[in-house]
Formats: sequence, structure tokens, C-alpha cells
Amino acid sequence: MAIRISTKNSESVQHPIPLGVYGLLSITFGIMGDLLAYIFYPGYNFMERAVSSLCKGPGGLFFQIGSVISGIFAIPFVIYLNNSFNPDYIEENLKKKAITVALISCTCLIILGIFCGSNPKIALIHGISAFTSWIFGLFYITLFNIFMLRDPKYSKSLSLFGFCVTFLLALFLVLFFSAFVPFLHFLVVILPSIEWINTIAIIVWYFIISIYTLIKKVN
Repeated sequence: MAIRISTKNSESVQHPIPLGVYGLLSITFGIMGDLLAYIFYPGYNFMERAVSSLCKGPGGLFFQIGSVISGIFAIPFVIYLNNSFNPDYIEENLKKKAITVALISCTCLIILGIFCGSNPKIALIHGISAFTSWIFGLFYITLFNIFMLRDPKYSKSLSLFGFCVTFLLALFLVLFFSAFVPFLHFLVVILPSIEWINTIAIIVWYFIISIYTLIKKVN
């Protein structure tokens, strides 16, 4: 069944696919890529290795393809989600800022999937892209949570869960930078597991929001 998308000129456009599906497709390809890369990576330890380490194993290509496709599907999803917020409750200027940081985060997810490996230059591009995607991801998820709190079409429990996700993202960044302090360098040991917890939290957030928008036919 097609849904209607409200445009800036208050016109309606038919879309053949419920746009909440894009969120589900994003996490599905991301999970598939990680899972296949893990299966082909003998001895991979979630407690010791970062998520991106999967691209260095025999199944690294699966991780890369999964990340790229996940980022591609995430783009229409965040656009849809941002457009769904009622302008009577959220300022247009804030929505523009939210979609800008969201698109940067999703684009960087695609880039980190393309550039992944042991080559120093490629590793640098990957690292910068991953860090940028993480930072901007923290910003756009936080803004979307605030929008959901203001817009009555969304359940308050969604935004409350979302704030838990942003807390985890912020905690990871704090621990990451703290690990550069000499007497706190021991934090490096727990960073991989914290990163995996964050990754799972984002997947769950995407899943819950996607299912909600499909069930409630949010447009």
C-alpha cells in the first residue's frame, strides 16, 4: 500500500514502498554483513576486537558490502523520519540541522565500508569516516529523540529509549578520549565491547522506530 509524503508545498506524493521499510533494510544488510564476516573470521573475539576489525578477516568483503548497503538504505529512512515530524511542534530550522547531520553520518557509514583494510592510507580514511559517523550519529539521534518528545504522533517511550542510546554513544566517546590519558590507558581494553554494545543499541533503535512508523502508518 502506498503512503503519502508531505512536501514543503503541502502536496502529496505517492510512494510505492512504506518508507519505514528502509530502516529495516538498513539494519538487515548491516547485520548480515557483520554476521558473515564474523563466520569467516576464525578466532574473532568481541571483547578484544573492534567492529571494524571484521573487514580485515577472510570475510571482510561481506562487512564492507553490508556497511555500504546499510548506509544507502539509512539515507531515505532518516529523510522520511525527519519529514514525518510535525512543523507545528518542531522548528523547520532544527529539522534542517537534524537532516544535515544525519546525512553526513549515513554518508560516512558508506565511506567507511568502501575504505576498509590494513593499508595505512585506507585505514586512516576508514578511521576518520567511522569517527565522523559516530559523532554525527550521536547528534542526529539526539535531535530525533527531542523531536519525538515534542511530536504527539510519537510515543514518549520511543524518545526515552532513544536517549538511553545517545547516552551509550556519548559514554563510548568519553571513554575513547579518556583512553588517551596516560593513567587511563587501561580503558582501551573495554572499548571493543562498549563499541559492540553501542552498535547493537543503534540497531535496536532503528528497528523499534521502523516498526513503530509502519504499525502506526506515520507519514
